[in-house]
Amino acid sequence: MTRVPRSDQVVFARFVGAHVSGVAGDTLVAIALSGTLFFNVSIDQARSKIGLYLLLTMAPFALLSPVIGPFMDRHTGSRRLAVIASMIGRAAVCIAMASTLDTLLLYPLAFAVLVMGRAQSVARAALVPSLVDNPKRLVFANARLAKAAVAGGAIVAMPGIVVLKLGNESAVLVLAAMMYGLGLIASFALPRPPPDRPGLGIEPLMHLGKIRHAAEVQTLVRGLNGYLLFLLAFGLRGAGISDAGFAFVLGFAGLGGFAGAVIVPKLRRSGNEEWITATALFLGGGVSLIAGRSFGLDLAMVLAFTVGIVGSATRLAFDSIVQREAPEAVRGRVFARFETLFQIGWVVGAALPVAFKIPIAGGLVASTAVYAAVALWFLAGIGQTGRARIVQRPDDLR
Repeated sequence: MTRVPRSDQVVFARFVGAHVSGVAGDTLVAIALSGTLFFNVSIDQARSKIGLYLLLTMAPFALLSPVIGPFMDRHTGSRRLAVIASMIGRAAVCIAMASTLDTLLLYPLAFAVLVMGRAQSVARAALVPSLVDNPKRLVFANARLAKAAVAGGAIVAMPGIVVLKLGNESAVLVLAAMMYGLGLIASFALPRPPPDRPGLGIEPLMHLGKIRHAAEVQTLVRGLNGYLLFLLAFGLRGAGISDAGFAFVLGFAGLGGFAGAVIVPKLRRSGNEEWITATALFLGGGVSLIAGRSFGLDLAMVLAFTVGIVGSATRLAFDSIVQREAPEAVRGRVFARFETLFQIGWVVGAALPVAFKIPIAGGLVASTAVYAAVALWFLAGIGQTGRARIVQRPDDLR
């Protein structure tokens, strides 16, 4: 395995630090809003408020795909600038939100946080290849970012919950602003990139079969993630489980995301991205079936953990495919368009248990069937050559 020069390690460590700070801030914002949107209201009120919030999460993508993505590709250094601006903007908005939690102004401010968070996500994904010297190391670089992000979110979650209990949502938002401030410091240390190299147009690229099929599968996985998260949320509330119990379930989902980031590089040494995706999908279907047979808080935690693994594994595989196949000059637009597609999938999946009172057992059986169908469709879509690659050991990293 090629050793990465120390200077490159330092640069990437700064990049990881900025990413982790942004995720930690987003985690604290989610904690602050969770009480306002879900736990402090009746279950019927929760459905209406969450429905409005789901619509709100779609709004940033009206800007992300047609505006932010192309801007990042046209202007040298704009991806670095997007990270810096998102940190400054989210810190300022959190301070403003701290005094508007009981007003309708909360929703447009939350919208602004979502826009800037998504912009940073696109910039992060587009920047990774320029910071990694070997394309075969993309899975490992993405996994390192994912592990650090989950760890950062987990570390701030407990203090955030304590501040919420001892203080209020406003105090948690101030803490989030401080995390974005730390991210800003790390962002300024990112190197200025060289001018973008010319590449393919966006439309021809979007029709590359391997990328398109991977994107379609990831969209369905994101839909299942949103569906299962809210199915578990309403199922646990219906069973009388406290908000602390649901917090544990969310915590296990985060641990699953971390576990996925740990496992995926090991899978990459014994298989390729197709192997990772297929394995994750069958794992999700199996655990969902088991959880549906005897649902309770314990199995909800196991299922949430598995959903975290599946989401992490398939996303890391997808990001690596796009980072390897997409030319530098259009990478921002590619990730912006795909992020829009994925969010549509997540919102559609999440909206089902919000709009309809789905029995938990039946809902989990349905998710098992969808996991299995997606896995079979994925295997059919990669063709005979792709299926043959699944059982082949990839080249060692040189």
